[in-house]
Amino acid sequence: MAFDIVSRSWKILENELTRKKCLDVYEEAKGRTDHMIAEKRKKLKKEGRPTEPIPEDDPAKYKHAIYVMVMKLFADMERRRQKLDQRDQEERKRKRETEIEEEERVKADREWQQNFEESRQSRVNSWHDFQSGAGKSKKTKKQKHMTGMMVPPKFKPETR
Repeated sequence: MAFDIVSRSWKILENELTRKKCLDVYEEAKGRTDHMIAEKRKKLKKEGRPTEPIPEDDPAKYKHAIYVMVMKLFADMERRRQKLDQRDQEERKRKRETEIEEEERVKADREWQQNFEESRQSRVNSWHDFQSGAGKSKKTKKQKHMTGMMVPPKFKPETR
């Protein structure tokens, strides 16, 4: 496990581009640490204690402060990378779900079209039967109405 970590770190540092990025992170951490020290000195000067030493005046503590800042910057970079990876993964998942929905819609449309074509002849036959039977039934209804008394239409209640 430790060997893998060291090996991966060595590969990162062998690559000039990634090595330059790591050095840039170190330089930024050093700059932020120096800025933090300057702010502490300003604060002490405002409080009237300009000669009082700050902990980062000790070289070991200064190195430790830089180390802590480097770790914070790398952690921030890693969080950003993970966040972007997660966002990218969610985007790919959403696109895949959209593709699946589109495929299902196309399949349903194709199936509906096939069923529509298969049932066409039965619909046509049904219409022909209706047309041929409709003329006879109209005449018989008219004859029934003519022979009997006129009856008002049945009341149909309104439905909502």
